[in-house]
Amino acid sequence: MVENQFEARRPILVGDVGDIRHQRNAAVLRNNSLNPNVAIEFYASTDGVVAGLNEVKSLLDKVLPDTGCELWALDEGEEIVANEVVLRIIGPYGGFGLYEPSINGILSSCSGWATAARDCVTNSGEIPILARISKYVHPNVAELADYSAVVGGAVQCSTNLGARISNTTTFDTMSVSLSMLFGDAVSAAKAYDSTLQPDIQRIFSVGAIESINHEALKISEALKEKTRGVEFVINNHTPNDFDAVKELKIRLDNAGYNYVELYLSGNAIKPDFISKINAHKVPVQGIIVEKYIGSANPLVFSSEIKQIDGSDVARNGQIPGLIDNPKLNKLA
Repeated sequence: MVENQFEARRPILVGDVGDIRHQRNAAVLRNNSLNPNVAIEFYASTDGVVAGLNEVKSLLDKVLPDTGCELWALDEGEEIVANEVVLRIIGPYGGFGLYEPSINGILSSCSGWATAARDCVTNSGEIPILARISKYVHPNVAELADYSAVVGGAVQCSTNLGARISNTTTFDTMSVSLSMLFGDAVSAAKAYDSTLQPDIQRIFSVGAIESINHEALKISEALKEKTRGVEFVINNHTPNDFDAVKELKIRLDNAGYNYVELYLSGNAIKPDFISKINAHKVPVQGIIVEKYIGSANPLVFSSEIKQIDGSDVARNGQIPGLIDNPKLNKLA
């Protein structure tokens, strides 16, 4: 992963996107010349994969004092269990207390996307998982969702910014919209091929106008070896889907296009469905996951003050003092 690629927006730095009570806390503490040295620990309520730590580190690099602070964290992408401490900040509360809700939010959202991606990767065996999720998230965070999916094990993502910060390359297919606009999948494929750079993979979504088999064969005939693959969309899974994919592969092979790869996508793509793809030995070279990752629930994070000026503390219902986690690495 590329480090320090996360630029904190000004509203984050001034606290405008966090709970207003944290801005008010900061004002009250300043007004009373109070800035105790505290230790705050962050943890998730459920098992999963932690992501967002690199973004949090980038934020804290900007706001923490140069001296008198300690930062402890797990590695990005590490498997975690419920209530495991993944991040510990020790230092003057005035230096980072304003960002407590933002840190929780970063970890919650990013870990949710990463955990969803890991769910898919765990069931995919040797088949690569590819993330195409931007239409399910706000554009202000699309690259972070893509990055988190890569942290969770996806090999590529579909946005330029997401690929940049995750140190991967973009992956996508020719949109069915292009087939509709040209009125013919083959004409659209030829235009797509003649317009884009040679290093971009020619993978075509088929079945928008004519049958999947017909469009796949006609595009392969028109572009020959330039046809890297075709995308088979499954939104509502039926028992016949896998047979249809196998039929398409046989028809392509019989026509001499055995080099054309098959990619599955659609709303049906979820971990249990991915397991069935493996169990039925469906001949696919990639699985494009969209909705399952993009609409994943956050992995809810919380934070607790566990020390103040060296004394163990905790609010009611919590155990005072730091919670040991030997997996934490000291970063500062």
